[in-house]
Amino acid sequence: MPADFFRSPTVDEKRDFTDIGPSRVKTPKEKFLAELGKERTKVAKEKLPFFKKAAMDDFDEYYREKAKQSLRIHGYVDPADFKPIQIDWSKYSSPDNIVFVEVVDIHDAELSKRRPFNVLFKSYRYRYLTYGEEGTYNISVMEEPEFAIKRATATYNNKPYTEVSPAEKQSALYGNTGGEQPVVPGVPVEVEVPVKTKGRKTKK
Repeated sequence: MPADFFRSPTVDEKRDFTDIGPSRVKTPKEKFLAELGKERTKVAKEKLPFFKKAAMDDFDEYYREKAKQSLRIHGYVDPADFKPIQIDWSKYSSPDNIVFVEVVDIHDAELSKRRPFNVLFKSYRYRYLTYGEEGTYNISVMEEPEFAIKRATATYNNKPYTEVSPAEKQSALYGNTGGEQPVVPGVPVEVEVPVKTKGRKTKK
């Protein structure tokens, strides 16, 4: 009886089989992308900025250089010359490499239409230092929906709101000292945005 579990399939049974071929070993790029995905998921949960492009560029640069060396030695690219790249993932979210640029309020139409008030998300924007011009951003981290809803509810009821979201707390590590936040362009005119305004000085 046990032998039946390991018998060869009949001709009729083979007709229903799909040949998936031999198992394929993942390429270095595929392994890298899998690790990259895990790291991005990890930092996203912690509400930390992470610059994917720098990681991709470092990987590509490493293997381009290895390919040149292999070609120079053998006259062709030998896969045996490629060693797994050791990546320090923390550098792509480190305050040493990332600076806080600004925080903006973004109107959420979906959450707002189900409530008698407008819901504004805070988007924390950063720049990876060796990419982009000063004052621009290439990373953004959105606060969690529950904090945006609670803040909007408090504003609607004319109540103070002092709770700090994880996204706001983490932004302090990168230089966010608080202050006024601009409103993202495109928010409808009728939307009342709760932003602080400075008093205008008058000449005596």
